Amino acid sequence: MFNVKKVFFVYFIFISSHSFAQKIFHQTDVKGTWQYVYPFKDKRYVMAIQYLIVDGESSEEPSNAVIYFGQINKKADKIFWKENLALRQISNNITYEDYNNDEIKDLLIFEDTGGRGGNSFYNLYLVNPKNHTLTKVGDFNKIVNPNYNKKYKVIVSYGLTGTNYYQLYKLNKKHIPYKIGKPFDDTEDLDLDKKIATILKKNNNPKQQIKKIGN
Repeated sequence: MFNVKKVFFVYFIFISSHSFAQKIFHQTDVKGTWQYVYPFKDKRYVMAIQYLIVDGESSEEPSNAVIYFGQINKKADKIFWKENLALRQISNNITYEDYNNDEIKDLLIFEDTGGRGGNSFYNLYLVNPKNHTLTKVGDFNKIVNPNYNKKYKVIVSYGLTGTNYYQLYKLNKKHIPYKIGKPFDDTEDLDLDKKIATILKKNNNPKQQIKKIGN
């Protein structure tokens, strides 16, 4: 059976309560808890995650979060982009794994769980250390328990339900994941390696790349 446990590699990360001295990018709103992630050797580039827990909201529930990505400069900081997400705040929420087969580990941010905690969902950002950019992979957070299979260059999803199942994905040229074949059950006699090879052989039509996950 597929092992859904992931090994977490935490790089240059710390979580702390906000204070005026700790905030970056000169944000006007410094409420909540701040987390800083440095995906490149050049520490001027930083991802700042602001967790906003509203009154009456449990810390065990996903929090409204604002993610900033920018560059720290002595004269003036730059914010390249920001986005709003709902994230469950946990320790070890940052992992790095290559998902586009360029030998560069990409950045994953844990989002939330489902299926009574057995199914995990993530947001994926492709890392480009040469240009110092982070490119978000759209709809990646809809893929349950993702894992990259380097041999076949596919994303393998493993869903824990009444009957546990696999689903294969690839990224198209626009960095959007699309399904390869149909989901298949995890059985005692399943040869996963052989099954992946068979599905890829039967589903090698490039037109599939225009299909989104929900289609």
